[in-house]
Amino acid sequence: MKGVRGGRLACAVAFAAALSAPRPASAAKRKASPRAPATLEQRLLAIAKHPPVRHTEAGIFVARVGDPKPVVAFNADRPLVLASTTKVFTTAAALDRLGPAYRFKTRLYRDAEIGIDGVLPGHLVVVGGGDPGLSGRWYDDDPLAVFRPWAQSLVKRGVREIRDGLLLDASFFDDEKVHPDWPSEQEARWYQAPVSALSYNDNVVLVRASGGLRPGAPALLAFDPLGPPLLNLISQVVTAQRRTYVGVRREAGSHTVVAAGAVGKNRTWTGDVTVPDPPLYFASALAQVLRENGIVISAPPTVRTEPAPATARVLLHTHETPILPVLAVCNKRSQSFFAEQILKTLGAEARGRGTWETGHAEVAAFLASLGLDPSRYELADGSGRAHTNRASAAAYGEFLQALATRWSHFDEFKPTLAVSGEPDGTLRHRLQTAATLGKVYAKTGNVAGVVTLCGYVTAQSGQTYVFSILLNGGCSERRGHAYEDRFLQELASRG
Repeated sequence: MKGVRGGRLACAVAFAAALSAPRPASAAKRKASPRAPATLEQRLLAIAKHPPVRHTEAGIFVARVGDPKPVVAFNADRPLVLASTTKVFTTAAALDRLGPAYRFKTRLYRDAEIGIDGVLPGHLVVVGGGDPGLSGRWYDDDPLAVFRPWAQSLVKRGVREIRDGLLLDASFFDDEKVHPDWPSEQEARWYQAPVSALSYNDNVVLVRASGGLRPGAPALLAFDPLGPPLLNLISQVVTAQRRTYVGVRREAGSHTVVAAGAVGKNRTWTGDVTVPDPPLYFASALAQVLRENGIVISAPPTVRTEPAPATARVLLHTHETPILPVLAVCNKRSQSFFAEQILKTLGAEARGRGTWETGHAEVAAFLASLGLDPSRYELADGSGRAHTNRASAAAYGEFLQALATRWSHFDEFKPTLAVSGEPDGTLRHRLQTAATLGKVYAKTGNVAGVVTLCGYVTAQSGQTYVFSILLNGGCSERRGHAYEDRFLQELASRG
């Protein structure tokens, strides 16, 4: 045993000596050389190379404001679907061509003399100017409030009856209410509302369902506000004990709305559906307010969709909506109806009549004025609903650079974009870390497998960057947002 213990001791001493011996110089050098920190480009590229879709379906571009050289350009030259980031082209062009003092105007005229008995023996002519704001949006959610000053102006002029009814002049725009590239199966959805020079309440009506007194009884259904003419409501909704599940549909081109499902006892459910005839919807609401003010309308409304020779008429009232709040609703809330109204108004004011073609001609002229090649931007509508709106991430980034560095209205335009963490926009629940909160001004996009985000971010260093992130190829909203937010978090923290 003694010999064994002695042998073990000798081995231990030898092992300890080996550990304490000087290591080769090469090994010491390897340990002493720390890994060089990754550059911003390397960090961003590491994220860019792992998109939630195939590499060919993702495009990313980042550059410092004022520096045309990209920090990151990943698949940046391939045109991809833009979704709602298309709205930035529409709204920026409108602000540039129409000016920040522009106001959407809706005018009331009479085409006959008002009699001493208060009878207007002709029409009350309503001339639409494409205003998207005729709703309760800026009137404490009272959709009829906008019309009350109109009625009061007529009462002050002694009008008690309008013998020939309302003449609704919607000829400021063409009569193409639905874009041919929009999916017909989504025509009834609020985000694909029709377009008209005379529009009301975003061209959407609410369907309100209230439960009956006992389970199994028919629910009570109604439109809110009042139902527009020629729109029928069919109820297939019954009263349930507790659970509420109701669906509303209107087939493309149909004037019939079908509501089906169940609503809980003593509960109320509301859903929305678009209207097929915006001017008549407008007329129904205006007529209700006129009647509430004691004005009789003795004939049904008439709609004029084509320009007509000017006739003798007298202006009675003008309603105006300033452009900047309209642009803010469009960009912050991603309101597609507003975008289409803006685009056609731009075309009408500049080229005589509002069409998608005349609107885009003005957008192209605006891009050219910034020194950009309009052919790099394939634009079909004003909102991005169509999948035919395409541009590359690099082209979009160059557009953002031009706005920030070569455009006189940029300081007025930037606040119309959604801001990270602010409650009035589509980024209200995103990018809320210390590095990104309030630092990202951008436009979101999401349509049928497409998730996009384009705009500006100011990093913790104080440097501002333009960025465009385009994800196509069936990208889900959840995965797309997570990817975008991770990328911008890295940019804001390290940039």
